[in-house]
Amino acid sequence: MAVVTDPRGGAGAPGEVHATKQNDLGIVRTFSDGNDYIYLQGIGSTVIGSWVVFDPGTYVTALLATTSKGQCAVATAATIASTFGWYGYVGSFAAFNLSATLSNLALFASGTAGAATTAITKNAQIKGAVSRGAPPTATGGATQTTVMDRPFIGSYDESA
Repeated sequence: MAVVTDPRGGAGAPGEVHATKQNDLGIVRTFSDGNDYIYLQGIGSTVIGSWVVFDPGTYVTALLATTSKGQCAVATAATIASTFGWYGYVGSFAAFNLSATLSNLALFASGTAGAATTAITKNAQIKGAVSRGAPPTATGGATQTTVMDRPFIGSYDESA
């Protein structure tokens, strides 16, 4: 289990679900696995690896969709709207990608809530995120290693 190594400290660990807020929303901390995590409020139907989108300031999450706009992160635990936890933000994480997702390609929001894909979807690219490793083999998708650096969605400059 990864622990906070950031000198500023932080409560809890990735993968934990907190029934009460234990950190300020939106804080980013480095953990012993070398990744940076952001502390966010959960949303219903979130499972480990779900892609979420959030607005800086409120830090309330929504499952990623093709119409999403805002900062993105990956859930490290199953959450609901009344819970809180650490979400993957900078580094390498197991993220929910659709079964056709190939390695080393840009990622896009898919028609499946909380899932990404390498299938080009106009105006739905997740900037700052790239798929890595073997594609998911499960029908409908599964987690796949994904490298990210403060990913976001919502700019309209993709060429697709």
